[in-house]
Amino acid sequence: MLVMASSNTVIQTIIDDSKRGRVMSFYAMSFFGTAPFGSLIAGSLAKILGTPATLAIGGVSCIIGATFYLRKIAELQRIIRPVYEKQGIFN
Repeated sequence: MLVMASSNTVIQTIIDDSKRGRVMSFYAMSFFGTAPFGSLIAGSLAKILGTPATLAIGGVSCIIGATFYLRKIAELQRIIRPVYEKQGIFN
């Protein structure tokens, strides 16, 4: 939930007002539209491998995703900061 709220805030602050609706529709589709596919995959894996193995795979996937994000956060800050300064969020 924290990632969804944070990314939603960042996206809405850096997007031009004229394009916000379009961008937010893609954002909503990417989060809420892909959840059923993830559930389908997790259910299939649980049937084949068992629940503990499926949960372990999900946990490892989360750790890999967090590591990837941690490596990219400095670059994201570098890109977003000038936009925030232009909007007067950062001085």
